[in-house]
Amino acid sequence: MKQAVVLIVLGLSLIGCTTPEKDGDDAVLARIGDDVITVNDFLLNFEFGHAHLRTGAEAKRDYLSFMIYEALMAQEAEALRLDTLPTMQNAMSTLKEELLIERVFDEKVLAGIEVTEEEIEAEINKMAVSFQFRFLPAAGRQDAELLHRDMQERGFEAVLEERKEQIPELSAVEGQLQSPYVKADEIDAELLDILKDLELNTASPPAFYRGQWYIFEVQDIRRVRLSPEDYENKSSSYEKVIYNRKALEKGGAFVAQTMEPLGVRTKRAGFEILESALWEWYTDQQPESNLLFYIDELGVEKPYIDRLVQNYAVPLVEFGQELWTIESFIAHFTPGRYIMTTKTRDAFTARMADVVALVIRDHVLLDIAEGEALGDYPGLQRDLRKWKLSWMSVEYKKWLTHDSTTSWNAEAYRKHAEQLLSDNKVSIRWGILDTLNITMPEGSPGPTVNLLKSNSNKRPFPIVDAGWKVN
Repeated sequence: MKQAVVLIVLGLSLIGCTTPEKDGDDAVLARIGDDVITVNDFLLNFEFGHAHLRTGAEAKRDYLSFMIYEALMAQEAEALRLDTLPTMQNAMSTLKEELLIERVFDEKVLAGIEVTEEEIEAEINKMAVSFQFRFLPAAGRQDAELLHRDMQERGFEAVLEERKEQIPELSAVEGQLQSPYVKADEIDAELLDILKDLELNTASPPAFYRGQWYIFEVQDIRRVRLSPEDYENKSSSYEKVIYNRKALEKGGAFVAQTMEPLGVRTKRAGFEILESALWEWYTDQQPESNLLFYIDELGVEKPYIDRLVQNYAVPLVEFGQELWTIESFIAHFTPGRYIMTTKTRDAFTARMADVVALVIRDHVLLDIAEGEALGDYPGLQRDLRKWKLSWMSVEYKKWLTHDSTTSWNAEAYRKHAEQLLSDNKVSIRWGILDTLNITMPEGSPGPTVNLLKSNSNKRPFPIVDAGWKVN
């Protein structure tokens, strides 16, 4: 099965889907007890769901049925009190924190972002330009100043030839001193700042870039002629580019403004103990739940866990008026939220330092969310409920198969779900579903698109389980 991964920073867009104007995205397609499936829920789930579930003449109706089945199973799981399982309690607590942090960014960062038509036009014009540049490295600032003066007097080629005589090794890499034609979004922002205001064939002032002094020169500029239709066709996508860029810039500024006054300081001794123990833990087995779940609930016995527990009281990080010990950090650290790999020890250590800072940042943002009652936002509560239904349907399937002699396959699950459907009060508005215009690739359901949040590498919304139909 073909799959594609899309990382999103902010926002969602649907491709090939339209909704009836009279009802809109919030129109209810199905009501299952107190739970509802809206048009928007369905479109997102269908668009980014598993491709093999979107096949057949009745693909839309089948898919909505799968969503209803999962809601029914989740409600059965709640009746069995499966939502009191420690794994579910931990998952819901972690999810709520993640959504609250996102809500803080929505309120403090995204709410104030505007993109004007002038900005969109300027961005399109910028991307229609490509340019070629060349450069010479210098031994230091003084040498760069000498290069700059010589280029102004005698030109790039003459200075290059002179340098090749002085440094024969330059001849072997001469081809690497000239770039291909590039666009503004294809090169590093720091380098673009050096090049963007240079006149054609004019040596730049000495530039310090990535630990090295250089002299740069723009050789050629090419511009693609744009028609009014080009601006119209590109406007939407470039608006998203500008929006995301502003969001990243404003988000960084907001975090800096929030955290810098706290003066976060990590204690070396505590960090070395923590990093060493977690390196052993991650190389042994990647933890998925909160570490206290393994330590307190499961009672896992490992040397690295013993070492952590024995050093619980060791100070780890100080910020504002707070001092966290190793135990404090372990209580707040959720492995699933912070991606850690064990490819090399040095990379792990560097990432661990970043993670300590991120955990402190998230703790501060959660304090902001609590102080401003952002958890009362209806959309957040609905997102929590959608994820709970998805996870509880999985728990219900586990409950069905535990100590069961039944062969539970896709057909058996569907029959069981259809029985639940007949036993429960469910209202379905098939008429609205039939009006949804969803463009499907001819002869194929298309690839499964894995849409992931860039900050957590997780889906922004749940999708139905792949097991409802054999692939």
